[in-house]
Amino acid sequence: MKAAQAEGWVDKLIAGARESNPGNPALFAFAQEWNLATATTQPHSDPGTGNSTHILHLSDLHITTSEQATLWSNQLAQDLSYELQIPNLDALILSGDIANYSTAEEYQAAQQFLDNLGKEFTLDPEKIVLVPGNHDLNWELAKRGYQLLDLEDYDGKPKEGHYIEESQNVIRVRDEAKYQQRFAHFSQFYQAIKGQPYPLDYDQQAIIEHFPEQNLLILGLNSAWELDHHFKTRASIKSGALSKALAKIRRNRDYDKCMKIAVWHHPLNSDGSDRITDKGFIEQLAVAGFRLFLHGHIHKAETSLFRYDLSPSGRKLDQICAGTL
Repeated sequence: MKAAQAEGWVDKLIAGARESNPGNPALFAFAQEWNLATATTQPHSDPGTGNSTHILHLSDLHITTSEQATLWSNQLAQDLSYELQIPNLDALILSGDIANYSTAEEYQAAQQFLDNLGKEFTLDPEKIVLVPGNHDLNWELAKRGYQLLDLEDYDGKPKEGHYIEESQNVIRVRDEAKYQQRFAHFSQFYQAIKGQPYPLDYDQQAIIEHFPEQNLLILGLNSAWELDHHFKTRASIKSGALSKALAKIRRNRDYDKCMKIAVWHHPLNSDGSDRITDKGFIEQLAVAGFRLFLHGHIHKAETSLFRYDLSPSGRKLDQICAGTL
C-alpha cells in the first residue's frame, strides 16, 4: 500500500485532484465552478447548502482474492476517514479492470471489497458506477466465441476483424452471440451490485446514472467492447451506444443543469498501442455539455485538458486518470 500511496491513488478522489496538481488552473476553475471538496482535512462546503460532494474514482484494482479485498478496502477506508476526513461518499466510480482474469471467483472478491466500503460509507447500489476494462472480459469465453472452419467451407468473404487466420486455409470465425458472452462474468458481477445484469448488446453499453440530489449525471461507456484474447489493441467507444445515450440526455429536461461526467477505461493518449485512436466521440461529449471524463488503464494518476474550441469561454473537458492500488 505504500507503493500505492506513492503512485497517487488517493488522487482518484475527484475532489483531491487539485491537491496533487495545485498549479493546474483548469482544475482550480473546475473546483470553483462545481464547489467540489478540495481534499484538505476539512472538506469544502457549498455556502448555499453547507454540503460537499464526494466522488471516489478508482481503477485497475485487478482484484484476485478475498484477502486483497479485505486489506485494500480497510486501507482505503482508513485514508478516507482519517487522512481526508470524508464522512460519506456520494458516488463511487470504478473505471474498469476490476478483476484480473474476469473469473467468478475474482468478482466475488470484488463484491466483498465494495461491501466492506459500503458498510462504512453507506454506498447504496445507485451510488456505484461500474464500467468494464480489458481485464473484465474473459479470454476463455472469448475463445469459445470463435468457430474453426476451413476457408473453402466459409460462405462468402470473412469480415475484417471478425475472424482469426490460423493458416492459409483455416480460419476462426466469430459467432456473435457466443462472442458477447466474454463479458458474462462481469455482467453477473454488475447484477450482484446493481440489481440488473450489464447488457451484452454493445449498443446498450452506455449507461446513464443520475444523482438528482447532487445535480450530477455520470455516463458509463465500454471502451473494451471490441477487444478479446487476439485483438488487444482495438479500444474504442461504440458510436451507436453513445448516440442513443446522448439522445436520452438531450430529451430529458431533468438533466439540463446537471454536471455531466463520462467514464470509460482506456486512455486517449499513451505510449502504448492500446489507447483509443478514434477520438471523434470526445467532441460529441463536449458539444453535449460534458465537463469531465475519467479513465484508468495506464496505472498512474494524471490530469489533462481537452479543448473543443479555443475561445475564452470555449467548451472543454478535464480529464482525470486514476492510478492503481
